[in-house]
Amino acid sequence: MELSALFAGPQKASSLAKWTEAGTSCAIGLAAPFVFTHRKPPAGQKLWAHDATTGDFRSSELAREAIGPLHDAVKALSATCVVFRSAESFSPSAANRDQLKQFFSELATEEAIGCARVWVPGGLWEVRAAVKLAEELGVTCAIDPMVQEPGATDDPYVGLEASSLYLRVEGAGRAGMIRNERLEDLAALIESYEGLPLTVAFASPERWQDARNFVKLLNG
Repeated sequence: MELSALFAGPQKASSLAKWTEAGTSCAIGLAAPFVFTHRKPPAGQKLWAHDATTGDFRSSELAREAIGPLHDAVKALSATCVVFRSAESFSPSAANRDQLKQFFSELATEEAIGCARVWVPGGLWEVRAAVKLAEELGVTCAIDPMVQEPGATDDPYVGLEASSLYLRVEGAGRAGMIRNERLEDLAALIESYEGLPLTVAFASPERWQDARNFVKLLNG
């Protein structure tokens, strides 16, 4: 279960306790606070403190202040990972690559976070290049295996050289439940990475039913 509430702002201990109780049978991943990843804050009240220096994986003072509360939430929920989702405008430039290296090696280290780290590239990143960079950073790359380039003849998600993968199925541009044929394709992809630590998270419009249908398919 990927929990997004921490993205917008810090949460009370009582809220964390409720989620702990609700997610006792689930592996929990936490969406990282927006002050790490996004320059523009989300809509809402009681947001993380932010200013012109936050977002885009910059090691600002306010970003450093959010590390402690994030670590506390990871510990309270026994989270297995924290998901750092790039803004769509975060391009694969040399400067941004360097920024990611500094961020994950100096600020959001696995020790500081308290669990594994997952990086979701922005929309302009090429899959294999993003996976290669994630390996260099020591983080898991998140990909949506149902996104295909128009006219592409090769599957970009086959044969990736990764030590772990996080399949985050968003279903962008699609309404309703994911068709069974697409779920079968997803199952086949997972089978091709047998033995590799791999997580599947549904962020599609009908995420709960899609997840149930996928489990049913895997169980035969």
